[in-house]
Amino acid sequence: MAGIRGILMPQNKKIILTVSGIVLVALFWIFRVSSETNPQESHMITFLSLEEIEAAGDRRIRLGGIVKPGSIVIQKTNLLDCRFTLSQGSHTVPVHYTHARPDLFTDDAEVIVTGQYVSGIFEADELQTKCASRYEGDLRDESSYQLDALNL
Repeated sequence: MAGIRGILMPQNKKIILTVSGIVLVALFWIFRVSSETNPQESHMITFLSLEEIEAAGDRRIRLGGIVKPGSIVIQKTNLLDCRFTLSQGSHTVPVHYTHARPDLFTDDAEVIVTGQYVSGIFEADELQTKCASRYEGDLRDESSYQLDALNL
């Protein structure tokens, strides 16, 4: 019996050490991730109103609003370079965006932009548009369902 215990003890110690090592690595990783103070590193993005944009500093933020009619300007030499004005009530912010634009990006479109507010211009690196209401029927109004178009 003493011989069997001598053989099992080293195996048990190996299992305990392995499990302890995994737990320590996991605890270290959790501590490291939760203690990051830079929002870009932790991927935390704050949604602000246009009125609050001055308080953003140099951190990444997300804004929502309406594209001001007539404000979209696309550079002729670089068709990805776009400038427009985002409005929210009486507040407006100039936006600069240099990536592919969604198909629904037009005047009066509801958009959400993500980026940084730098020297009075919002430098966006993400642009999302809300689906236009013309694609959505009023679900309370059965006459808007257009079942004839489905060929049922």
